[in-house]
Amino acid sequence: MKKVLGIISVLVLVVLLTGCGVTKNNNGVTTPTAKPAKGNCNVFDCIKKLDIKDDLAKVNKVIGFEGKLLREGSGYTTYEWVIDEDKSESVEATFYSSSTTITIRFKDDAIKNDKVDFSGYSDIKTALNNRESLKYEDIKAKFKAEGTLIEKSSFSNKYRWVNAKGGYLDASFGATSGSCSMIIGRI
Repeated sequence: MKKVLGIISVLVLVVLLTGCGVTKNNNGVTTPTAKPAKGNCNVFDCIKKLDIKDDLAKVNKVIGFEGKLLREGSGYTTYEWVIDEDKSESVEATFYSSSTTITIRFKDDAIKNDKVDFSGYSDIKTALNNRESLKYEDIKAKFKAEGTLIEKSSFSNKYRWVNAKGGYLDASFGATSGSCSMIIGRI
C-alpha cells in the first residue's frame, strides 16, 4: 500500500511541477507547452506566412510537407495539413482560380487570454446594428487584447478572441475596407 501511495505522490508531483503542460506569458495568454510541429511552422505562424495568392506548391513549401486532398468541387479544391501529432491543429487551404482561402484549426485553450474582456460587446453590437464602421483596432480596444488571425481570403480576415472562461468571439473584417462585417460566438 505504501508503494502505491508513493507512486501516486510522485505522479502528482510531476504533474504539479510541469504545470499540466500549460504556460502563461506576460500578456496573460495561456498556451499549451510547445508541441513539436510537423513541418516548418505551427498553425499560428503558418497562417501569417501564407498569402491568399499562394498556389498548392507554395503552401506545401511554406508548411514543409504535402497537404492531403480533402474535397474537390466545381471551381475549388481543398487541402489540409495536420501540423501536430495529436491532430488538434491543422491548416486548411481552399484553392480557387484567382485566390486561396486559408483557415487554421486548433483548440481554443491554445489562445485563452486572461486580458480578453467581452464587457464592451454591447457597444460593438449597437455600433454594428447602426451600420457604423468598426475596424480591427476598434474591436481590439473594446476587448482589451489582440485577436488571433484564424482565416484569410480575398474577401475578409477573421480573428478570434477567447477569454479566460472559454468564451469566444470571431470577428470578420473586409479585406479591402477593413470594416467589421460580422461577429459571432459564445460569451
